[in-house]
Amino acid sequence: MNEMAKREKGLLPDFPLPGDPVEALENFSSMANRLQRTVDLIDGKLNVIDGTVTEIDKRFTSPTPPAELASEMKPKSGHLSYEGQSKVDYCLECCEKHGQTAKVLLREAIQRAEADSPSSPGVMEKVRGAVEELVGFEDDSDTVKNERVATLNSLSRTLRKFIYAKKAEIGGANLKDLREIKDMTDKLVDAVYQVRVNLEAPCIGCTVEELCGGSVECVEFVEKAIKNVKDPEEFKRILGEAREKYRR
Repeated sequence: MNEMAKREKGLLPDFPLPGDPVEALENFSSMANRLQRTVDLIDGKLNVIDGTVTEIDKRFTSPTPPAELASEMKPKSGHLSYEGQSKVDYCLECCEKHGQTAKVLLREAIQRAEADSPSSPGVMEKVRGAVEELVGFEDDSDTVKNERVATLNSLSRTLRKFIYAKKAEIGGANLKDLREIKDMTDKLVDAVYQVRVNLEAPCIGCTVEELCGGSVECVEFVEKAIKNVKDPEEFKRILGEAREKYRR
């Protein structure tokens, strides 16, 4: 056997071929079955992997993340500006920011209207920005259950609807309308400050404010007790109840 023949022989599998064609067919069928089972097993594993990848993609692309991811995304500080700040106080801080920004935008809108026209693109841009701030004001003031904050929410909503009725954000308001809108915005911010003053006022029945953070509900609870209870011992009991009920 020459060298070429040896090399060609080395390329062939080194096992005896069955002489019976039926036996050969059975062996091939057995091998095919084993191969199919292997393919099915791999396919099943790939489906599991594909499902896992799809779930991960959903978590990172969904506008509303799953609860477990949402909880991880929230700052541990609870969005408060400083340690010990109450939720109502933080809500008012956010409202104050939105209101002050709206005031600045409307002042600039009036200045542009005086220099050009109330229907100029620059005026509309500033008014639309102020409306966005009012929307933020309403969103933030809707995060706590407090009667006085709810009133602020109503005032902001009324102002936003007034702007819409005057068509100020699409160039339909005149200079007088813009000044009236600015005046209403000033009063809205003043109302935020007044609510803050009421919250910061010392509690008439409890000097340990850190227990409730100056909660409006707690103060109203104590005020009602003062009006309706004449027995000092009974008032002390109600005061203790307030401290437990509104403890932060």
